[in-house]
Amino acid sequence: AAAASRGRLRAFSAVLDAVYAPPVRWTERITDETVVCRCEEVTGGAVRAAVEELGAGDVRTVKLLTRAGMGWCQGRMCEPAVAGLTGCEQAPVRRLLARPVPLGVLAASGEPTDD
Repeated sequence: AAAASRGRLRAFSAVLDAVYAPPVRWTERITDETVVCRCEEVTGGAVRAAVEELGAGDVRTVKLLTRAGMGWCQGRMCEPAVAGLTGCEQAPVRRLLARPVPLGVLAASGEPTDD
């Protein structure tokens, strides 16, 4: 059942990707003043400068030089735009389906109980 559900959801995701595909040559519409990364307020001009003037050749290097993708969303919103402006393929990101556990919870789990 889980595999069938996953298949349906992946098919739905593929349809959404097809329907909302960016227009042809969309990167030409991004001006130097266009904010590409809202979290870190990085503009299209800063991304282009990182590629053309500083020699960035991939999304990771642009991220390190401009902070694009280092904000609250961790690149979930801006990475496609940054990848498009750099001329790089957007790598699929596999994020863990987990969340951090506070140290206090871990510390308390090792304490003996009065059972």
